This record gives sequence, C-alpha cells and structure tokens, in this order.
Amino acid sequence: MVGRRHKNKLLRSSAPFRHLGEEDIFRRYAMDMRKHAVSHRGYHVGGSGIGVTKDGRYVPLSGFNSKGAPGPRQPGDLCAEMRIIDDAKAKGCVAILEMWVAQPPQPDDFTGLDFGVAISCGHCRMRYRKKELPNKKSPLKRDTKINFIDSTDERRWRAFTVERLLRVCS
Repeated sequence: MVGRRHKNKLLRSSAPFRHLGEEDIFRRYAMDMRKHAVSHRGYHVGGSGIGVTKDGRYVPLSGFNSKGAPGPRQPGDLCAEMRIIDDAKAKGCVAILEMWVAQPPQPDDFTGLDFGVAISCGHCRMRYRKKELPNKKSPLKRDTKINFIDSTDERRWRAFTVERLLRVCS
C-alpha cells in the first residue's frame, strides 16, 4: 500500500490557474507535447504540469514519452510523467500540484484494468512508490493530482491523486 497519508501544505484548493481559466491551456499543452514523443510503436504521450517552488512561484512543467526500440527499457526510455517529475526537480519545485497526461486509451499494462483512458504505466507507478514518495525532497506528493486525457477524444478524461492511483492499481 501507499503508507502514511501525507498532507501537501502547498496544495491550494483553488489554485490561481483555475480562476484564470488556464486549466484548458495545460490540457492543450499536454496534447501538443505529443508531437515530441518518440515511440517505436507509434504510441505518443504528452504531458504538462504545474509545480510550485520554495518561494511560492507557480512553474509550468512538460514531458513526453520516449521509447525508440522494442524490448526491455533502455537508459533514456522515459514516460511523460517521469519527464515531468524530472522537469520539476530541474526547476527547483518542492511540489507538483497537478499533471495532465494525454495519450490514446488502452487498458493498464500491469493490472489489465480498463478506465476508458490510459493511466500511468506500471513502471511509473513503481517509481512513484519506490523512489519518489519515500524521498521527502521529491516534488511528487501523495496528493499530486494526475489528469489522464484520451488523446482521441479530449472530452474523455479521468483524474486521480497519486495515492488513489496506487491504491486502485495495487
């Protein structure tokens, strides 16, 4: 299981980007990031996010998947979510408030569950559980919200906190 519940003190229930109507911008940015993806099977994933720095500034984040060859993962093979986390670290974020991930729908690769949209893969969830959440300095928090967008029909999407995603898929 996920372990002890963590309360992200930096997460504000009504973040400024919601009031300014910028959530649609992050959704569109996630869709646009798909053009940078590299996939040997044509499965392009794009992502965007919003992080917060130690001094309280909001920072835009981005990511895309890259897996150029079939077979086991190689160094440099990353999912959009992993790139967003790495982008947050590089920009000095202490928390990722929210991520948007756009990809074609498919059942979960590890559990076979079908949510109508594709969710973070088993490799990402393993990284969340074993590397990011135990590390207090990681910007990924248990209550980071991840919005999964169906890139073939943007009206279909599902949202989970990291903690809930890990519980549902355990």
